[in-house]
Amino acid sequence: MTFSAENLPPELPFPSEVRAVVCCDLDETYIPFSPENRQFGGVGPLEAYLCAEGEKRGILLGWITGTNLSSALRKAEGYISRSPNFLCCSLGTEFYWIKGGKLVPSSSWRKRIEQSGYRRENVDEIVRIIRKNSIQLEKQPDDYQGPYKISFYYRIRKERVRDFEYIGSLARQFQVRALFTKCNPAAGDPSDCYDVEFIPSCCGKDEAVTFLMSEIGISQEAIFAFGDSANDFPMFNRAGHAYLVANADQAAIDIHGHSLEKPYCHGILSIVERI
Repeated sequence: MTFSAENLPPELPFPSEVRAVVCCDLDETYIPFSPENRQFGGVGPLEAYLCAEGEKRGILLGWITGTNLSSALRKAEGYISRSPNFLCCSLGTEFYWIKGGKLVPSSSWRKRIEQSGYRRENVDEIVRIIRKNSIQLEKQPDDYQGPYKISFYYRIRKERVRDFEYIGSLARQFQVRALFTKCNPAAGDPSDCYDVEFIPSCCGKDEAVTFLMSEIGISQEAIFAFGDSANDFPMFNRAGHAYLVANADQAAIDIHGHSLEKPYCHGILSIVERI
């Protein structure tokens, strides 16, 4: 079965009353990035539990990921048997509900972006000015680009703090949000770089959590977030409960202070079973 926006596995049961929302990063959290690690991913037991208990317990599960839509679907193909209830991809810039095995774009999310003042040409101008000031940005592969997200690698140099302050102030002038995250080699990134990403001011993993709370009508305490690297911390800051899986980037574990005892979906299930 080839996954597409119109052809996905049936989604997990959607509870009539949502009492908890589980927000999962994709690469190295829900799905192992390396194919040889998929045997350790544990997606089957998590799906089985949610099919048996999720609706009764009021649990909704979705992905909030930096990768774009086509990449997310490609990575899920051959691995998942049930689709999540929602997919927020391209670093929290695209939001879809999954209903009847089809992606349904959220009209209210799209309206947020339309009202934010975001314009792609503003990002192009920001990048032009940055490069004119001798700050080098290398555009990332297509998997990490989206209609409202433009991603670059920044190779670490001693002027990093000053560079990021300048890029951030420039982005604000153009009504764009700039995000800076240390790259995670386990997810295929270079080890000596930061991600520098430009998105609408109303978007991001943290804004996706806020949107879910408003859209569904639940409290922060009802949000359970799972990730593997520092770029999940904005999502963690908005969630009532936040966990790094056991296979998380060590630098992220050092900052967060702890991680789960189990990796990937095994770790997610160890918490979901307690909800």
